[in-house]
Amino acid sequence: MGNKDFGGRITTRLSSGEALSLRGTLNLNPSGQSNEAVTNQDGSVDRVASVQAKSAEITFADRGLNLDALMKSDRFNVTFIEDFTGVTHYYTGAFLVGNPQINRANGEVTGISIASEGYNRSDA
Repeated sequence: MGNKDFGGRITTRLSSGEALSLRGTLNLNPSGQSNEAVTNQDGSVDRVASVQAKSAEITFADRGLNLDALMKSDRFNVTFIEDFTGVTHYYTGAFLVGNPQINRANGEVTGISIASEGYNRSDA
């Protein structure tokens, strides 16, 4: 089912046991490489590759999680489970990057991403 279906409930759990209640969009960057096109003076195009962390941009509900402790924590694993599609995403050896911001008008935490050395996807 995971090839043509999207959306639905996505649950998120850290290996510490903490659960995040995601909001809005979950953007995944599962590749460990980014490519850039470079145009030469003769009009030919070359490709320049850069190594990058596998990452995920997250927005979640403020449920009192100690963000300072989480930003300083040891590396952890993160699992995203798409209930509707049956797809599970695993980030291993992850940590948070960015600057967490809490919007007290709507209780939304933004400004952070997960960076990881390992990523794996499992389709049901």
